[in-house]
Amino acid sequence: MSDIALFELLAAICALVAAVFIFDQHLHRPRPFKLMWSLGLLFYGIAAAAAFAGALDHWTVLEYKLWYYFGGIMTAAFLGLGSCFLLAPRRVAWGFAAVMIFLAGYAAVRIALYPVPADVAAQIANSTFTEVTTPATLPVFPGDLTIVAIIMNITGTFWLLGGALWSAWTFIRRRTPGYRVISMALLALGALFPAILTGLARLGYSAAAPLGEFLGAVCLLAGLLISLDVFSVFRIPFTSIVLRERRPSQSSATASHS
Repeated sequence: MSDIALFELLAAICALVAAVFIFDQHLHRPRPFKLMWSLGLLFYGIAAAAAFAGALDHWTVLEYKLWYYFGGIMTAAFLGLGSCFLLAPRRVAWGFAAVMIFLAGYAAVRIALYPVPADVAAQIANSTFTEVTTPATLPVFPGDLTIVAIIMNITGTFWLLGGALWSAWTFIRRRTPGYRVISMALLALGALFPAILTGLARLGYSAAAPLGEFLGAVCLLAGLLISLDVFSVFRIPFTSIVLRERRPSQSSATASHS
C-alpha cells in the first residue's frame, strides 16, 4: 500500500469514528452544533474513503464525484456550521444553514446528473493522485459547481477560524472556559492542515495532501474530544453504558454563563 493510500485510509477511519461518537453525543443530549459536526466528519470520512479507493487503483468517475462532493463541497461547510451553531445567535446560524443546505442540494443534483465525457473519464483514470485531486489541473465539472465549492469552503473556513479567534478573544476578555479556546484552535487546525499540505503536494511531495487530511482529521477529533460542550459523557455509542462523565469546574461554568 502506498503512503497516499495509507494516509487516506487513516483519515477516513479517524473521521468516521469521530462522526459516530459525536452523533451518539447528539442523541444523548441533542444540540444542532453536534449534529452539524457529526455530519461534517461523516462527509470528511466519505471523501477520504473515496480518495483511498482512488489511490489503491485507477480513479473512477464515481470515486471522483464522491470525493469532490463530500470533500470539496460539503466537509468544510458543515464543520463550520457546527462552530456557527455553537457560537452565533440561533437566528444567524439557521440562516447560514438554510443557504448551505440549499447549495448542497443543488450541487448534489448537478454532480449526480452531470455526464462526464468519456475522454475526461479516461484522463481521470490515467492521471496521478495529485493531478486528480487538483481541480485546476484536471477540470471535470462546469463553472457553477466551482462557484458553489468556493462559497461553501470560504463560509466553513470563516466559521472554523473565526470561532477559534472569537473563543480566544472572549477567553481573554471574560475568562470563558479554556477548553473551548483549545477546542476551537484544534478545529481551525483541522481545516488548515489539508489546505497547507495540499499546497506542498503541488511542489512535488505527492503524499502531502493525504497526510494533511489525516492530520486534519486527528485535530478535528482531538478538538471535539476535549470539548465539554460536545463530550460531557463518554459512553459506548448507542447504548446507555456510561464509561465516564465530565462536569466543568465551578469557575468554568460560571464564566460560560456570564
